[in-house]
Amino acid sequence: MAFFRKRSKDNSEVPLLSVRRGAEEKSIVAEAQKSLEPAPLVSVVIPVYNAMPYLTELLNSLEAQDLKSEDFEVIAVDDGSTDFGGEILDVYAKRNSNFNVVHQENSGWPGKPRNVGIDHARGEYVFFIDSDDRLGVEALRRMTSFALKHDVDVLVPKMVGLDGRRVQAKLFGKTILDVDYDFILRTLSPQKMIRRSLLNSHGIRFVEEKVRLEDGIAMVEAYSAAQRISILGDYNYYEIRLRSDGQNISTQRIDPAGYVDSLSKIAQTIADYTGTDLALARKRIAGLFVRKGLRFYDGQRFLRFTAEQREAWVSNHKGFLESFHLDNPAEFFKPQDARLVEAILDSDIEYLEEHARKKIEAEQPPAVVSIENTAENVSLIVDLPATGPAPKGIHIRDRDTEILAMGEIAVDDSGSRMTASFSRDCVLESVSRLGNIFIEYHGVPAKRIKMGNNVANQEFDGLLVYATSNGYLSIDTRQAR
Repeated sequence: MAFFRKRSKDNSEVPLLSVRRGAEEKSIVAEAQKSLEPAPLVSVVIPVYNAMPYLTELLNSLEAQDLKSEDFEVIAVDDGSTDFGGEILDVYAKRNSNFNVVHQENSGWPGKPRNVGIDHARGEYVFFIDSDDRLGVEALRRMTSFALKHDVDVLVPKMVGLDGRRVQAKLFGKTILDVDYDFILRTLSPQKMIRRSLLNSHGIRFVEEKVRLEDGIAMVEAYSAAQRISILGDYNYYEIRLRSDGQNISTQRIDPAGYVDSLSKIAQTIADYTGTDLALARKRIAGLFVRKGLRFYDGQRFLRFTAEQREAWVSNHKGFLESFHLDNPAEFFKPQDARLVEAILDSDIEYLEEHARKKIEAEQPPAVVSIENTAENVSLIVDLPATGPAPKGIHIRDRDTEILAMGEIAVDDSGSRMTASFSRDCVLESVSRLGNIFIEYHGVPAKRIKMGNNVANQEFDGLLVYATSNGYLSIDTRQAR
């Protein structure tokens, strides 16, 4: 049993109405209340469970929206919170006539509260938000204006990370009116604005059981049903948080069988959408597996699993690959991925463990073992990871201007040690204040250099080569001028 608390236009409280999830007959009073109010442009649906103190930041950001209050409604579904979040929601609903709260017993997962929110929504669009995130002030106005102007079915707003949360920055690099299906499959998270009639006409709802990728299942169904999918990259619409208490669902332990079952549902939706072009369907599903399957074999992640867990992941992934006829890795995967897929198909856990160890070693930062700072040059000797990429250059990047001071390098025959040299005049000309030192590589991002053990800061005539508080090598030229 859930309870729906609604505020009227004059801010008087409508009596609590009993609402049964999925019941065909709804309260006549509730229907009458809705019929008296014009439908909003967007219904913001928020599943809430123990999200304090972050919840207040989200609610404040919704109160601050520059879209007229009558043009959007907030439907917050309190999924049995025990941290006073439910009471906080009632406070905000009391002072905002467009804020609505549903209180229900804990379901244990976001799927059910999102579905309850969809069932109560009246907007042209439904926008799914998580309770520990927040919105830019102009977000709802910009999003609804764009969606209505361009007849968008699924709108993907630009996301930025909070508190160290990583986002797919390249995905939001620019606004795209018509997003390619293969491109949009790169994001399966639920923070999208979707036409409500599309959700209802295609029966798209979230899986309510406690399984991973339940949001991805619904999102891919929406992508497959949509006529137009757009990305808005012109504003910081959605700020997504990495919680300091470690309670993001994405950080919790994953059951291999349940996860791969959800992945299979997503793959089947992709296959159904693609139709008779089996080669294209397998190519798309292979891309899905690279993004959502192979990540479990990355370095520390795979090695942190117990032996039993490693076997479970390999077994379930092998079943997935065979089910979708991806058992010829060279045909559908890039060479570096194909070798991993081959090992999974062969249940070669020993190779996968060795691959993980090499990945960890390759990701270690290079470390300086010797610094020589003279009137002519700043010279470095740097140890390189044995299995890492080969360096192609070195530079010092000015922290303020991004101007680069280029250096010269030489790598020994073993590939594990590099010497580098910068002209002092070049450093002083390019670095106005502080600069960070980077090694450049082919095909991978540049890496900063760590200060090695037992290596001291070196100063000559005001130019200081030093270690930052995080142990990275930098240069300070302020006293050399």
